[in-house]
Amino acid sequence: MTWITAKSVTDHRQSSKVTTKIRTGLRPLENILIRRIPVNLLVSQVGHFWIELLHKDETEIDELMKNTFKKGLKEKDINDENGNPLQHSTKANNFRESYGWYPVQMKIQLLNIFIDKRIVSSDGILNGDHAQRRKEDEEETLTELTHTKDRKAGRKSNNNEYSSRAFDPHQSNRFHPEKIKFTSHPYVLPSDTRSDEEIFNEIRAFAQAFEDEWSWGYDCYKETNCHTFLFLLLATCNLADPDCIGEELDRHFKRYKKSLDKHCKGVKETTIKRRILMEKLLDISENAKPK
Repeated sequence: MTWITAKSVTDHRQSSKVTTKIRTGLRPLENILIRRIPVNLLVSQVGHFWIELLHKDETEIDELMKNTFKKGLKEKDINDENGNPLQHSTKANNFRESYGWYPVQMKIQLLNIFIDKRIVSSDGILNGDHAQRRKEDEEETLTELTHTKDRKAGRKSNNNEYSSRAFDPHQSNRFHPEKIKFTSHPYVLPSDTRSDEEIFNEIRAFAQAFEDEWSWGYDCYKETNCHTFLFLLLATCNLADPDCIGEELDRHFKRYKKSLDKHCKGVKETTIKRRILMEKLLDISENAKPK
């Protein structure tokens, strides 16, 4: 088996470069970026994993947003008192389509130990798009609505008040690449004939249908968070990630899979399904590497 070397970055503005050896014939999905900021408790870094879909028209701005910028409006000015948008975007407006899993609020719930749930847990929400997180953004003193600054809440639906596409709030980190630890592209095997748009649609379908809590337990098999969301998305959509899966670059995956393998008996059906999917993700990612 022969191999080639590929760099998993899009341009000089992207984050740290991950170089991997892959099998000849594999197709890199250059319009999809896997972003990783691992947890680092030593510096109190919560971290986040998410996936971005690149579009050629993401810098196009519609007339509504142009007027919003011109007037210097804030988020509270483009939503009614109930948080419903007063405008609906028809262009991407520089917000990149992206998906990640968030807690509604980060909190420790000691009573959860009695109901078989993680102590650090919350309701989960796609892209952090919840009223509580939106309220925190509204209270910020930003003079304009910008795609380059940190936010608490992204948007889970298309044609929202910011963009024609859903977006993870961490999408702004592409303008601050030093914050992102690893960036990689997924790959598809030679026999995979899906187009980029077909894969985009599968990613969207998975993200929009995903439902669960958000929880964290040191990569325990019971947890569900941005890491597990990304792993499940890649496995469900048959996307190999030879750069990081099974490598030291993603220790979260290694520890999570090890925990799943250790607790394979007497567990919930959901846990069994996730164990199968993690085995699948490891297999397709290993198969993408040279033999």
